[in-house]
Amino acid sequence: MQVIKSSGLLLGLQLIHRGLGIVSTLILARLLTPEHFGVVALVTIALQFFELLVETGNQQYIVQKRELDDEDLNTAWTFDFLSKSIIAVLIIGGSSAVAEWFNEPDLTLALAVASLALPIRALKTPGMLRLARDINYRPLFKLSLWQKGLSFLTVVSIALVHPSYWAIIAGNLVAAIIYTVGSYHVEAYRPRWSLSKLSEQWNFSQWLLLRGIVGFTRSQIDNLMVSRVFGTSHLGGYNLVREVSLLPALSAIIPMSEPLLAAIANGKDSPSILAFRIRLSLALMITVLMPITVFIMSYPDLIVRVLLGPDWSDYGHLLQAFGLFFFTFCLFALISDAIIAQGRVKLLFWFDVISTLTIILVLWRWATHSLEAMAWWRGWLAVITTASLLLILEIQTRVDLVRLAALCIPALIGSVCGIFSANAVPVAGAHFLIQFLVLGTIHVAVAAIVTVATGWLFLARTEEWGLVSSSLVSLARRTRPSG
Repeated sequence: MQVIKSSGLLLGLQLIHRGLGIVSTLILARLLTPEHFGVVALVTIALQFFELLVETGNQQYIVQKRELDDEDLNTAWTFDFLSKSIIAVLIIGGSSAVAEWFNEPDLTLALAVASLALPIRALKTPGMLRLARDINYRPLFKLSLWQKGLSFLTVVSIALVHPSYWAIIAGNLVAAIIYTVGSYHVEAYRPRWSLSKLSEQWNFSQWLLLRGIVGFTRSQIDNLMVSRVFGTSHLGGYNLVREVSLLPALSAIIPMSEPLLAAIANGKDSPSILAFRIRLSLALMITVLMPITVFIMSYPDLIVRVLLGPDWSDYGHLLQAFGLFFFTFCLFALISDAIIAQGRVKLLFWFDVISTLTIILVLWRWATHSLEAMAWWRGWLAVITTASLLLILEIQTRVDLVRLAALCIPALIGSVCGIFSANAVPVAGAHFLIQFLVLGTIHVAVAAIVTVATGWLFLARTEEWGLVSSSLVSLARRTRPSG
């Protein structure tokens, strides 16, 4: 019940975040050029890489611990701040070399300023980690609203006055400051300088660090190749469309799944309970992902035109391929976290090494002749990688993939019915925004109704359906206003 309530709270919060993110994207796409977005993409890639070099894995470490004390929290905070501060100094000193490697002079100052967000975010109270471990997300609600709202106002205000990539960099710095300062208002824990548990945390996080570097390479290798082969401007278009495909994932689905990770970690002592919780979590995520994926792949040009404007239409067709990337991105994250919750980080590391080398070789051999080829090859490689990791999870936990597939059938039927219903509506002559709203509403409504009805007919006697339906009924009764 706590997982359902926390997921619902996070979903409501992230819907607001997503709304502001979409509005921000709408404005920036009409003010900035692909070249600007290309610089931002390079800054993001460089920062992510350097940050991964000092990834402490503190949240995963805190979540998976059976017993938690103050020294665990203090060590996590100290270790994170020290490592992020050191890497920020190194980035500032080496920003000119990075800019020269990417052949983009503007990257020097942009990267140096953007790197300040790393130590600022690391200063947040480690009590936030304890809240995530306890599946208690209510205190984060107001803080996240302030963070996103003020960041949004900063980005839009600067972009209107001086359209450039500095608007996005400034917005990220403001978001880091607001979150860090605000964390001490919503969580009473005050950290102390300590490294007493450093050895224990490092033994856990060293494989996460290595895996993070490999995982970063796998996730960004197509962007790096596009930058080197096609240039910064094409990187801006390619990366922005890819980010559009991930908006639902990063804004709502991934944060909403955090309570699922905590629930999985809490059930790791019982193989049957663990398998049940993983299967239920995967089924819930696939049920959410499937209709969104179908809509993205059915109307890519329309979505890009609505979100980014007609100036980005040359890149609209890429969104269809990135629909595959969106679907597997969310699933891969949940499957990885389920394996991490069991302490199998070393296994994941070697899987990432093999899959990353495979992706690099395939993309370099067959995908560098066009942006469309790069997008489709990247999408299908993500499908193959995720399916392979799911098989490993099946071997480790006996999650029962046949039963999982049966649980996902209602979502498949609902998604198909939803898209057929949307295609039957005669809106071809209407304004593109009207088309988007009508088609999206019909698709989501029909998909949801058919999914629930089909699940009720065919899955009513399953334990998974019983748990979800009873939890939703109980939640509805609790939130119903008293008469």
